[in-house]
Amino acid sequence: MKRDLLKKEIKKILNHITVNIGERPTGSKSNRKVEIFARTYFENNDYITESQKFQCIDWINKGAELIFKGKKLTVKPSYYTTGCDLEAGYTVLSTVTELEKSHLQKKIAVLTGELTQEQLMPKSFPFYNPESHQRIIRLLEEKRPLAVLTVVDNDTSVFEDGDFDIPTAYITKEAGQELLNDQDKIKLKIDAKRQESKGANLIARINPDAEKKLVITAHMDTKYGTPGALDNGTGITILLLLSSMIRPEDINYCLELLLLNGEDYYSIPGQLKYMEENIVDDESIFLVINCDGVGLKDSKTAISFMELDEFKQELIAPFLTDQSEIELIEPWEMGDHMLFVMHGIPAITFTSKEILNLIDEIAHTEKDAIDIIDYRRVLEVIELITELAVDIGEELS
Repeated sequence: MKRDLLKKEIKKILNHITVNIGERPTGSKSNRKVEIFARTYFENNDYITESQKFQCIDWINKGAELIFKGKKLTVKPSYYTTGCDLEAGYTVLSTVTELEKSHLQKKIAVLTGELTQEQLMPKSFPFYNPESHQRIIRLLEEKRPLAVLTVVDNDTSVFEDGDFDIPTAYITKEAGQELLNDQDKIKLKIDAKRQESKGANLIARINPDAEKKLVITAHMDTKYGTPGALDNGTGITILLLLSSMIRPEDINYCLELLLLNGEDYYSIPGQLKYMEENIVDDESIFLVINCDGVGLKDSKTAISFMELDEFKQELIAPFLTDQSEIELIEPWEMGDHMLFVMHGIPAITFTSKEILNLIDEIAHTEKDAIDIIDYRRVLEVIELITELAVDIGEELS
């Protein structure tokens, strides 16, 4: 496909994913729309597809309302919270020691200070779960408040956990200052619920019976409330277009284009499903390439290597020589490639260099829209991966 046609196809796909479909949290109807769209695209390019299904929840959020002393204060439900409709007194807590000594039954716990300085890792998140976080969660579950309200410095949810059953919401310190300085009853209504659902990873392959396998991956889900252009509409687009660029006769190994589902879900169910069924004890995978956050305007593309030996790095080096907009950075230890790296599988990652500085401002927000994408950067990554796969894929194996 010629470059001008490729660029038009990038725009077309990205517009469909981020504008027509939009946010696509794991387990949602829009998430399934992306899966169906991608499967059709892969199959039209003669790739063999597999949907790897798993159980999850679909979170339905219709907002929240908080009334204090007759005044409405701006409040938001925490991701994956259960709902409530109550009026009660409250206790303000700012330290773990205060939480330990508190009596919270029939009250609302209002958390601030050190208790809200960072997002608490979900109870079932498998790879990083500090004891300090789990201690706070355990104490709240033991104290059994009617609800938990977090007063935060930035507009970010402290709780993001479908396994935590106490209703939770958050309010900015500016909006909630009066709560911290006064006492009265709080009326809190959270109009949200969880419902059982299913999600699926989507796997597309050519040459499935070959002994060796190259996996190229991107995640297809988003957080709630974001179009997810950079995170990770461009990654999906790259994989779809690679299926039109790389044919079975071009390579002598299995190529697997893997759309993982759950990177932005609290318990990464798709990632765990794939790891258990396709990585553990599988010695056929010789390399993974992860695309996440590619294409930010006014940013170079960042490439990094993990567990890649010197011989393979030297093989790749000539392909980067004339790539003035692609810069080698230190290993990037965030993303789905870590599933493979922890099992000793070498990884190459592609992202946008500047996103590492702007992640809180853009990623997971409504600002992550199609207008921040530079299509040339996306095209360059598609072309580079195609060259690596076709020209030196055999040597990399």
